Amino acid sequence: MKKKNIGIIGCGKWAKIILPTLSKYFNINFIINSKVNYKIFNLNNIDWIFILTNNTSHLKIVKYFLNKKKNVFCEKPLTTSYKNTLELFNLAKNKKTKLYVDDVECFKNKHLKINKVNIIKRFKKAKKSSESLLFRLAYHDFYLLKNYIDLKKINNIKIFENSYNLKIYFTDYNNKKFNFLYKTNSNLNVHKINSINLLEFKKKPLDIMFKKMIKNSLNYKANQARSVFSNKLISILKKKYK
Repeated sequence: MKKKNIGIIGCGKWAKIILPTLSKYFNINFIINSKVNYKIFNLNNIDWIFILTNNTSHLKIVKYFLNKKKNVFCEKPLTTSYKNTLELFNLAKNKKTKLYVDDVECFKNKHLKINKVNIIKRFKKAKKSSESLLFRLAYHDFYLLKNYIDLKKINNIKIFENSYNLKIYFTDYNNKKFNFLYKTNSNLNVHKINSINLLEFKKKPLDIMFKKMIKNSLNYKANQARSVFSNKLISILKKKYK
C-alpha cells in the first residue's frame, strides 16, 4: 500500500515517542515546532497533518488546517473547551475532512470490568508541569469509561489537585462510585482500572491505530463521541469544583 504524505506540527516529548512509528507508515514531508510559521508550507501533496503541540495551541492550528481541507490527527485533548471541541468537529464535517483525536488507549484491546466501587489509578514519575492532570492523565481514562458514566447523573463530586496529585470522586445514577487517583511524583509505574492492568498488552497500540488510519478503517464517529464526552466530563468536574 502506498504511503500517505504527512506534515507534523510539534517536536516535544510525545512527538519523539510516536515519530518512529509514524515513519513506518507515512512519508513525513516536514516536522516543525509550533513557533515556526506553519502557513508557509505547500499542502498540495499532504494527506494528513499531525498536531502534536501543547493543548492550548490546538484550537488555532487545527482550525487552520481544517479550513485548508486537510485531514487532521490531533494529540489529546482536541481543545480544553467542550464548546471549542464541538466547533472543530462541526468544521471538519462542513469541510468534509477527517478529524481524529488521539485515543491510543482504546487500541490496547482491554475488556474493562466495572463494579459498584471503581478505582482508577495512574502513578508515574514525570516532570512538574502547569498543565492540569485532568488533561495529562485523567482524560484517557474518561474516554475509556464513556460507556459506563452517565454525564446527566453525576453527583457527590469531590476533587483535590496540586502539581503532582489529582484525586477525583463521584457517583452516577446507579450509585456506582468512581475513584480516580493520579500521581506524577511516584517511583511506581501504575495504570489500572480496577483489576485491569493497562500497562500490560500484547500488541502495539500505536501501530494498530496508524495501520487503521492508512486502511481507512478507523471509527471516526466513535472517536468524536469519546472526545466530546471527555471534554464534557471535565467541564462538569471543573464547574462543580469551582
